[in-house]
Amino acid sequence: IKMRQSLASLISSSASRFSNKTGFGPNRMFRKGTHFVGTEPKVLKYHLLQDKKPTEPYGLQGNNHELPQLGKIHSKLPTKVQMKKDKVYAWCSCGYSGNQPLCDGSHNSVRIPDLKLKPVRFIPDKDMTVWLCNCKQSKNRPFCDGSHRDIKPEDKQAGLFD
Repeated sequence: IKMRQSLASLISSSASRFSNKTGFGPNRMFRKGTHFVGTEPKVLKYHLLQDKKPTEPYGLQGNNHELPQLGKIHSKLPTKVQMKKDKVYAWCSCGYSGNQPLCDGSHNSVRIPDLKLKPVRFIPDKDMTVWLCNCKQSKNRPFCDGSHRDIKPEDKQAGLFD
């Protein structure tokens, strides 16, 4: 009996180690993106935000928000962000950043096509909650304007039998 119990415990522990579904509660078997439903980390928890310099004005910085190109669609849904006063937020406009919705410098990589897109910098003048665009099609960069509703899903079979 001990042999059976130890074998059963060994199998169950190895199955749980190799299982990629390790959530908890009623959603333990469902994934949403790279995290389990209900276990996503806080938005912008791991971003290092630099402080505003005394010479920098509030609001949009420079003219990168006026560039005509559109970036790669990262996600159709925007990200809710609580912005802090006097922090500099650099929104990714190319869509290749690993730290969406903020820029991590991926637009400078040799693996990324030369889009000529630069991050859009924004400095809030007060603490505020905003929705940052993740589809990169917004006309009101870096904020969401609802452009994600107009994105048509691409047909995966188009051109397959041409």
